[in-house]
Amino acid sequence: MGLSFAKKYCMFLLALLVLTGATYEEILLDKKKQADNIERDIIESKSGITKITTRTAIINQQIDSVESAVNSINSFLKNYENESYMTPDQIAIETNMIIYLAEDVERIQQSFKNKVISLYKHGENYELELLLSSKTPNEYLRRNQYLQKFSQNRKKELRDLKAKKFILEEKRKMLTLSTSSQRFYVESKRNERSLLESRLKELRTLKSNTESESSLLAGRVTRYEDQLNNIRNFINNFESNRENFNESKYNRINYESTDLTQLKGNINLPIDLGLISTNFGNISDNKTLAISLNNGVDFSIARNSKVYAIADGTVSIVGDIPFYGRVIIISHSSGFRSVYASLNEVNVKAGDVIRLNQVIGKTGETLEGQTMHFELWQNSTPVNPREWLRF
Repeated sequence: MGLSFAKKYCMFLLALLVLTGATYEEILLDKKKQADNIERDIIESKSGITKITTRTAIINQQIDSVESAVNSINSFLKNYENESYMTPDQIAIETNMIIYLAEDVERIQQSFKNKVISLYKHGENYELELLLSSKTPNEYLRRNQYLQKFSQNRKKELRDLKAKKFILEEKRKMLTLSTSSQRFYVESKRNERSLLESRLKELRTLKSNTESESSLLAGRVTRYEDQLNNIRNFINNFESNRENFNESKYNRINYESTDLTQLKGNINLPIDLGLISTNFGNISDNKTLAISLNNGVDFSIARNSKVYAIADGTVSIVGDIPFYGRVIIISHSSGFRSVYASLNEVNVKAGDVIRLNQVIGKTGETLEGQTMHFELWQNSTPVNPREWLRF
């Protein structure tokens, strides 16, 4: 969300303040609560990303380990693709090959050991120190490329070492087995490979799901940061325009009549702060420019604020509805129904008899931010809440 839109959004909300029944301090306090909520959400989401990153690293290690095991078994099984097993002459040749392979394993192992000793002598932070001691950006890049290549080579040597050690051990085992036992052993390795391939598939699926979860959290952080930026801009503009704000303390009233047609313009707000962020009727999406119909109004209010019943009635619906989130619908006399949506908490159930000003739930949020959506219907027609509510 660009800065220009954020400014327009803030000025739009400021323009609506003249219609609210709230004090300067109440509005400022609510906005600061919203900011605090978002900051906690950002910290929680970033913590989630960190945990996922750690989990992904563990999964990658497991994938590398299983892939290495599969490749090693494949290398071993290549010698038995045609169900041909060693004759006495081949056993003699294989024995000599094992001696050469053992020497090769020892050479790779010693080379790897020398590099580990070298790194140990330089200390754990040697690679970082090498980068930080670069005198020019070009030198930094060269050293970084060298270290990356060095790290890749170490991993490759370690994989080669493990693979050759595995084949060496397997060939030694095969020399001790009879032909029939060799067949059985090879078949067991094929079964082991199948199990490892199934495990590899599971790990890759798990990695894909984990990466998707991380992307989701990253998108959430971006959205929260945009919301936080908008709220901070609003607070700055609101404080700058303090002298232009005519405040009034909102007092919830009691009315004896249950006929809402007689209360038009005097019905209590469903929340304690009547700051409208989206009006009734046609609304335009600032990004897509698409036009949609809003059957109610959206109030900008901190999450977990109290939600009140606007009149006596009976709860007809409680549940989750697409695009509305968690919803309470109350039926009133004279064919009226009130709709309370985007809730974080619900304190009633279908069939409950509700009284005026009873706390029925708490506000929640949507992708646009912390909000509470409210609608008022007369029979099958939505009416403009701003014409019926007392601000």
